[in-house]
Amino acid sequence: MILSRRVMMSFTVFAMFFGAGNLIFPVFLAFQAGENVIPAFLGFAISAIGLPVLALQAATRTGSLGTLADRVHPLFSRIFTIVIYLAIGPCLAIPRTASTSCEMVLLAMGSSSRTVTFIYCTVFFAAAGLMARKPEKLSKRLGKFLSPLLILLILFLLTGTLSAGSLESTPVQGSYVHSPFSEGFLEGYQTMDAIAGLVFGSILALNISKAEAGQNVKRECVIASIAGGFLILAVYTGLALIGLSSHRFLASAANGAEILSAAASAVFPGFGRCLIALIFIIACFNTCTGLLSSCGEYFSRIVPSVSRDKWIALFCLVSLVLANAGLDQMISLSAPVLELIYPVAVTLMALAFIPHQSGLKAAYVLSAASALIFSAAALITGKSFIWIPPVIIAAAAGFIIGRKRS
Repeated sequence: MILSRRVMMSFTVFAMFFGAGNLIFPVFLAFQAGENVIPAFLGFAISAIGLPVLALQAATRTGSLGTLADRVHPLFSRIFTIVIYLAIGPCLAIPRTASTSCEMVLLAMGSSSRTVTFIYCTVFFAAAGLMARKPEKLSKRLGKFLSPLLILLILFLLTGTLSAGSLESTPVQGSYVHSPFSEGFLEGYQTMDAIAGLVFGSILALNISKAEAGQNVKRECVIASIAGGFLILAVYTGLALIGLSSHRFLASAANGAEILSAAASAVFPGFGRCLIALIFIIACFNTCTGLLSSCGEYFSRIVPSVSRDKWIALFCLVSLVLANAGLDQMISLSAPVLELIYPVAVTLMALAFIPHQSGLKAAYVLSAASALIFSAAALITGKSFIWIPPVIIAAAAGFIIGRKRS
């Protein structure tokens, strides 16, 4: 019984994380990285799997993202937490779930009608909003049914793609020629999962406490997050293999969605595009539901005069408007925002694993400030990882200051 619950929770973790970006980015990465796919995929796996798993555990250890950010300053906590929820919610991630899946539906239909787009997004957000109203039931609805179905469909596509021919040596494109690891790491930013993990922690804990009465919730969250991470890794590997083998289907592509569509159409001429559309719908719907539920829970706590259901309805409406921007536009918009807030989130996440003491206040303040300043510098200069040494130095200085004050 306990094993079956843990399996279901692992699928729930997979369902909450595995959305639009998780489908398109590993495929596009492998397609471009070619012979350099191993270091590129390693960098991607660290930022798109390792960091989200740690984020879930950090959120579980501290109770919530707000509690963790409070260790810096209450005002910082409020502002940073709101920015995080808006970024992974109605401003970026939630609209992307609809726009990505809608593009696949339009490809399957052979249409580009704005009317069809509006109708699809309206139905999509209405269904996700209804399911998000019951966050304690997500494990049964997502982990028990939709996630296994999604994995089976991806496995079916992978089997068909690999059976169409052997893997070939492919050319390396773009930044993957000189810096495959760092480029893959930055590509993992785009999934938004490390940030999402900080807000999914409370939803996961809620589902575990409902399903496993009397169990150690923190321990079960650790088990579910690690098992879910391995599940995501397995699916990412399959998607990367599809990307590597897709050069026989097309010479160039704008994004991973285009690659998946071309591969499915070539392997399954009769229903390939419909298969891809169904995969995207399920993956994006799962993530959208988890994000709506998390955002609704948070904003109903800070503004209790507005109920959770009303917040969810508002976010669905805002996301419906923004979803018409299109997939490529959503990705280009999200990139600079994520590169600015990711280092701060990762810094807080790392500090969460140090037993909290009053003497650590200076370490939190200095390291968070350094992460914010140097992530902005990295965004301006284009040097992606220049924030890491200053943050380490600031954290060490903070520890020394904190111990002397204690």
